Amino acid sequence: MLKSLIIICVSILPISLAGRECVWVLGKVECQNDPTKNLNVEIRVWDRDGPGPLQMIDPDDLMGVTFSNDDGRFQLDGCGDDFDWIPGVKNVPEPYIEIRHYCNSEKGDIFQLPEFSTFVPNTYDIGTIVLDKETRGIKTTQKADPTQ
Repeated sequence: MLKSLIIICVSILPISLAGRECVWVLGKVECQNDPTKNLNVEIRVWDRDGPGPLQMIDPDDLMGVTFSNDDGRFQLDGCGDDFDWIPGVKNVPEPYIEIRHYCNSEKGDIFQLPEFSTFVPNTYDIGTIVLDKETRGIKTTQKADPTQ
């Protein structure tokens, strides 16, 4: 009986020590060179976790994913949990947005916006992202495997 109680307490402990926050994101993506590519742009919100080499141990967590409509508009919501490593000090998620699109190349591009700290009940409105010209984030060419 005591052994079962200890197992239950230990399994609940990480849940009680996690800082959970949710985000609501609004925005619009635009491919000015080819407006037909505004549809189905993939927008993801991630929670940044382990920095640098720690990414292998503690990779970023996917909080939510959505796709843009035919005029490039999207709405996205998601939640993330971060373990509170120091008791009494809340460790909240560090969300950032990743946009995967085919506006500029057949291989596709991944565009990453900086971290933000707007949590529910507030909405983070990124405005309009012009995929042909955007300079606010980090742009990389997509990997051959589109599932990553």
